[in-house]
Amino acid sequence: MKKKEEIKYLDKEWEEMDASLKLFLETGDQEALHKFRVQIKKIKAILSLIEGSSDEKGLLKQFKPVRKIFKSAGYVRDAHVHLQLSSKYGFENEEFENNQQKIIEEGTIELQNKSKKIISNIKSTRKELKKQLPSVSNESIVQYYKQQLEQIAVNFTVSGFTEDMHTNRKLIKILVYNHKFAGEALNSKLNFNKVYLDKLQEAIGKWHDNVLAAQLFSSPPLNDKPIVIRINRINAGVKRTITSLGNDFMKKATTFENENN
Repeated sequence: MKKKEEIKYLDKEWEEMDASLKLFLETGDQEALHKFRVQIKKIKAILSLIEGSSDEKGLLKQFKPVRKIFKSAGYVRDAHVHLQLSSKYGFENEEFENNQQKIIEEGTIELQNKSKKIISNIKSTRKELKKQLPSVSNESIVQYYKQQLEQIAVNFTVSGFTEDMHTNRKLIKILVYNHKFAGEALNSKLNFNKVYLDKLQEAIGKWHDNVLAAQLFSSPPLNDKPIVIRINRINAGVKRTITSLGNDFMKKATTFENENN
């Protein structure tokens, strides 16, 4: 794949990230913040693919300033998610809700106050990354996908429902996010079942979200045992789904499935 094509793809994803960030900084819109963080994950995924398919090992390091912004914005996003969970499970605690709202408001103001610096850092990072991007061969991309799928398959046999399972999801999402970018390289060289892998990563995501929710409602001052029991009961079913989906991972992941099915 030529460097020109890589830059074109990166520019498209980067512009979507910029647009979401600017909307959040202007309005404090939580959905815009969420989209901004998703775009960072997508850009990190493409950089991981290019770095893993070439001799260039400095792309993710160069992307570090943007990842720092991702982390800072994460505190605001987490507080918003906590309020959503409280509403979802009917949990009422005025002190908790006020604290989470305070985190959102203060975190948003802090990011808005740093907006010029944030935008400047993102702009300079983009400029340097485009200089650093190497061209990668289709063969290298195919090899990267094969190696990642094989690693995920191994992980499924040993990880169990630990934080390693969440790591599996991250690895799967790198491949799913990059599928459009890598499509031409994979064509006729490696069957890639995006439909199946999307289902699997979404199921793992639900499991991990439930784990975090149970931890939240188990912690003081919340300590709401009925809600925790309810979440764990739901998660038992999600775990069965993941186990079923994860069986014969390599075969399922490399068996073509039409996205319209």
